[in-house]
Amino acid sequence: MTTCTRGRALVAATLVAPFVLAGASSAGAADDEPLTIDTLPTLSDSEINKHRSPIDVPDVQAIDVPDIDPFEPEVTTSGGSTVVTLDTDVLFEFAEAELGESAQEAVAEAVADVPDGAQVTVVGHTDSVGSDAANLKLSKERAQAVADVIEDERDDLELDVSGKGEKDPVAANDKGGEDNPEGREKNRRVEIRYQG
Repeated sequence: MTTCTRGRALVAATLVAPFVLAGASSAGAADDEPLTIDTLPTLSDSEINKHRSPIDVPDVQAIDVPDIDPFEPEVTTSGGSTVVTLDTDVLFEFAEAELGESAQEAVAEAVADVPDGAQVTVVGHTDSVGSDAANLKLSKERAQAVADVIEDERDDLELDVSGKGEKDPVAANDKGGEDNPEGREKNRRVEIRYQG
């Protein structure tokens, strides 16, 4: 089989192996001689092809997938107060407070419907990973980055900016002593609050 290509030898080994395992001896190998590539029979392309199974390929149909905007904020209204919650995992790189161009556009869109002259509170929040001091600092920096974009877009709004770190979670950071990644993700946010 030294004249066979490696691929052909592999196919030959695959086709012959069941017969060898069932007790049949391979061509050219003695009963007590170990099976090697050199003792395998040489198969022609036509012999290999006749043992191939046809592969059924199912019809592929196009699926309509709706466009999902990762920057889409969560908006809740209660008693005349509106809260726009921005996911900081989408807006910022890990442990960073700089907004990219797409994130800036998302913030600008988030405040497009705020009434003229409204008082707007921008509050940053983190999860419980890291020290209290680091989380407080990061939450303030992220809130300020969002507020800077709002100020550039809407100079008519009165802004109050703060950060709460991990102090005001909306979900459990852990459950039963175990880490709760889903809860921590909800806690990493910047909230924009206003009346109207």
